[in-house]
Amino acid sequence: MPKSIHINKTQARRFVLNHLHLLLPRKLSGAQGVYDFIRKVNCIQYDPINVVGQNPHLVLQSRVRDYQPAMLDALLYKERKLVDGFDKQMAIYPSEDWPDFAYYRSRMAKTYMEAASTAPAVKLVEPVRQAIEERGPLSSLEFEDKTKMDWWLAGSARAARIAMDILFYRGDTVVHHRVGTRRYFDLSERVLPAKLAKALRPQASQDEYMEWHVLRRAGGIGLLHSKTSMEYGGLVGWQGGRVKAALQRLAEKGHLVQIFIEGLNRLKYYVRPQDLPALHAAAKAPKGKLGAALIAPLDNLMWNRGLVRELFDFDYIWEVYVPEPKRKHGYYVLPVLYGDRLVARMDPEFDRQSKVFRVKNWWWQNGVDKKDEAILSAIQECLAAFARYLKAQGIELGPAVKGEPGLKRAVAAAGKGN
Repeated sequence: MPKSIHINKTQARRFVLNHLHLLLPRKLSGAQGVYDFIRKVNCIQYDPINVVGQNPHLVLQSRVRDYQPAMLDALLYKERKLVDGFDKQMAIYPSEDWPDFAYYRSRMAKTYMEAASTAPAVKLVEPVRQAIEERGPLSSLEFEDKTKMDWWLAGSARAARIAMDILFYRGDTVVHHRVGTRRYFDLSERVLPAKLAKALRPQASQDEYMEWHVLRRAGGIGLLHSKTSMEYGGLVGWQGGRVKAALQRLAEKGHLVQIFIEGLNRLKYYVRPQDLPALHAAAKAPKGKLGAALIAPLDNLMWNRGLVRELFDFDYIWEVYVPEPKRKHGYYVLPVLYGDRLVARMDPEFDRQSKVFRVKNWWWQNGVDKKDEAILSAIQECLAAFARYLKAQGIELGPAVKGEPGLKRAVAAAGKGN
C-alpha cells in the first residue's frame, strides 16, 4: 500500500461527491436506499429548523429518488434500524453502531453527572428514569418540576429537561418518537433490539476512542484533512491536537492513506484504504449527462467548509445565526450542485398553506454560464424533484429573480413537470 498519493482537485471533488452519492446516476431509492446511504456514511446530522424540511430530510432528498420523510421516520421509530442520537452533534446513525459508542456515552455521563453546574438536574435523574420505567415514553413536559438552570444546549432550561438529556447522553434512554421536534424518551432496553441494548464494544482508552471516531468521520465524508475543524464536532475530547495525533497513528497503522492534492499543499489529506479504488476511478470523467442537486446546510459535504472552499472554490456560511442586517445571502440558503461544481446558492421558501415552493433568491457563482442549456435543464429537473419531495402544488420565483430569463424558464418547466 502506498504511503501517499498525489491527485488533482477535480479528482478529489469527483471522489468526494461519488462517495456521498451526489453524482449521477443516483441509484438509491426507497427506505432501503435511505438506510444504505446512512450505513455507508455512518451518520447524517440532525437539526430541528424547518424551512423546506429539516436537515436530515434535505440530505436524503438529494440522493434518494422520490424520497419522502416518512421513509426515514419508519426506519427510526418503527423498524428501529436507525437511532436518533449523537455522533456528528445531534445525528442519526444505524442502531447496530450503538455498542461502539460505549466510551462516548461513559465520558458524556461523567461530564454531566459530576459537573457542579448540573447539580439541580442530577438530583432528578433517578426520579425521571423511574417515571419513564413506570409510565412509558415521556417528554420533559410530563414533569412538574419548574426549577430553571443554565444549559449549554438551550440557555435557560428546566432541570427536568436536563435530567432527561443526561439519561439520554449516558445511554439509559433513547428517543422513542418525536411530535414535531419534541422528543419522547423510553428506556434503551425497551426500544433497541435486545442484542444491542446491552452490548458494549468500549474502546479501552481515549486514544483508541479517538482513532475509532476519527476513522468513522473518514467514512462520513470520504476525505479528511489534518486541520482540526467542524467536521470533527461531536467527538468527545477532540481539542488539544488529539485529532491530528489520531490521524497520524491511523496512518502509521495503515488505517488511513495520506493524499496530496495539487495546489493544496498546506495540508495533509487522508482516505481509508478501502476507498482507494473509488479514488483512482475518480481520475476519469463520468459518462452521461450531469445532474444538479440542492445541498443541505449541514450535509456531510458541508461538514468541512474549508475543504469545500479549497476543492470547489465555494465559500459558504450558514447564516441562520447571523443577525438579519448582516446576512449576505439569506436565513436558510442551500448550495446548488451541478456535476462536480457548486454553481449557485438558493434562498428557498415553502408556503404550507398554498403548497407553493418559492425560489426567493438565487445567486450564480462567478464564471458560471447562466444561459448554458445543460445546466438549466439539470436545475429544472432538480427543482421539479425538490417540489415533489415537498409535495408542492406549484413552483414560482420571488420578486428578486423574476427577471432572470434562464431561471424563469427552468422554474416554469419544473412546475409543468411536477
